Amino acid sequence: MARPALLGVLGGLGPLASAEFVSTLYRLNPAPSEQEAPACLLLSDPSFPDRTTAILRGDLDPLAVHLSAALERLAGAGADRLLIACITVHVALPRVPEPLRERVVSLLDLAVEELARTPRRRLLLATSGTRAARLFESHPRWPEAAPWIVLPDEAEQAELHDWIYRLKAHTAAAPCLAWVESLAARHGAQGCVFGCTELHLLHRVRAEQGADPLDGWAVDPLLAAARDFRSLVAGASGKVAASGAAEVSAGSGAAGAAPVGYNSVIPA
Repeated sequence: MARPALLGVLGGLGPLASAEFVSTLYRLNPAPSEQEAPACLLLSDPSFPDRTTAILRGDLDPLAVHLSAALERLAGAGADRLLIACITVHVALPRVPEPLRERVVSLLDLAVEELARTPRRRLLLATSGTRAARLFESHPRWPEAAPWIVLPDEAEQAELHDWIYRLKAHTAAAPCLAWVESLAARHGAQGCVFGCTELHLLHRVRAEQGADPLDGWAVDPLLAAARDFRSLVAGASGKVAASGAAEVSAGSGAAGAAPVGYNSVIPA
């Protein structure tokens, strides 16, 4: 029997978000038997340097070295495809050796493809590091999405960044969701872009409140990756992933319908 494709997940940036992604992966990919469920390997490494600090200091080399070593560990453990459960750290992806980059499923690719496929006015929520590095704006397909995107102002961005770090510190997600929804309404947005993986934690709160996280309100590349898991791992030798930086060309994201509704597998 052939070995199932193995997804290597680099997490710990922060730990709760990557753990929640693995939970979402199994929620959205139920199998007739345990043996047919998705195979994944999570390396949760919270020891990464702070990504926003590295960007603002202009010192990406230590980040790139750490990223390359972590991806190498996953690849060496047998991972066919690699997913980095942090968007801001994608800034260092161009400095990763190409054989590793070829295995990476870029969260920027997934987000921008989803935005181009489902155009509506959305508020982009990301760390201040992602904003400073212009990771989304540097993506080759960003011009397709840009007309639909609104951005927080300077004060709102500072508050957003604080909320993200409060989520990392285990602050309850419900108050953050309420703030995000209020901010989106203030900007006349019909939804949000979860441009930071920490915001993946908000889906469980939305589900508990009766919303369906798959309703399209939030474009979340982690949710898209979990939803489209089987098609993502099917092409284990896919194109070099985009990083949002000009020195790397865009890979191809995957699209597909969710095999099950998120809420149908939320514990009662």
